[in-house]
Amino acid sequence: MLTLTIYFYIGCLYTLSYAEICIDNGRCSPYCNEMKRSDIEKHLSTKTPYRAIANFDDKPPVYEGCQPTRIWCIIRHGTRNPSKNVIEKAKNVLKNLKDRILLNSEVSLCLKHMDILKDWQFKVAEEEEKFLVTEGEDELIELAERLQNRFPSLIPENYDPSIYYFKYTATQRTFESAKSFATGLFGRHQIGQIIYPKPLHKDPVLRWEIN
Repeated sequence: MLTLTIYFYIGCLYTLSYAEICIDNGRCSPYCNEMKRSDIEKHLSTKTPYRAIANFDDKPPVYEGCQPTRIWCIIRHGTRNPSKNVIEKAKNVLKNLKDRILLNSEVSLCLKHMDILKDWQFKVAEEEEKFLVTEGEDELIELAERLQNRFPSLIPENYDPSIYYFKYTATQRTFESAKSFATGLFGRHQIGQIIYPKPLHKDPVLRWEIN
């Protein structure tokens, strides 16, 4: 019997927003126009989006004389909101930064970017601290799709509880990550069939550090 076991655990990844800057008395400079979001995202240390550095090679691995028979995965949750304390701090710091930029006569931004900045608001609610965000959902969906492409004989597209075993910790971000991963494997029409064991707040496997 072939078995695929999937675990999800707790980690830290935050979402960031960026704006291109135009200089030279309101005109967009070549530097501004050439600056790509992808160029920035690869250099954000622990805040780097997974898609910016992911291994997109989904060809089946080949090892002479070997055949895959089972897969065990321990996968961190996808990108999430920061903690309540960080949200509160970011809300104040970013508002002050916004006001300073708009009031600084020496800052030359394109008019369209000035208008965007004027209307910009920090919209992450404290009640949604550490919640999985859309970026994180996409990460897990795409990860599952690549894994399935690499091991098509082990990971069929139809859900079978005798083959698949999913487990997650007792948090919103890990549960939503598990569902997103399942969506990548089976499509949205099958995720309602997935069987999950009851999550443990003190899980000896997935949260061993707090036991």
